Amino acid sequence: MRHGHSRKSRRLITRDIAERLLGSLRSTRHLLTRTLADIPIGGPEYSQIDRVVQEIDGLARILIGDETHYFREDSRARVPSTGQDGEQ
Repeated sequence: MRHGHSRKSRRLITRDIAERLLGSLRSTRHLLTRTLADIPIGGPEYSQIDRVVQEIDGLARILIGDETHYFREDSRARVPSTGQDGEQ
């Protein structure tokens, strides 16, 4: 537990919003990863871009439970269904 909240707290983002967020971040993440291939490793730009990519993957893990979401060829958001109270 952190800050008095349980790990299985109620989700505030709906399935539709999660799908739209991940869909909109797809092209940004793609551009960032392509840029990483073209710049020197270890520089400040590389480090910051890599961090943003990791944050996008972390958001995917939180929203759909899968941080490898963008690694798949068919990377359409697969947001797990939730019950009425928002828990899985």
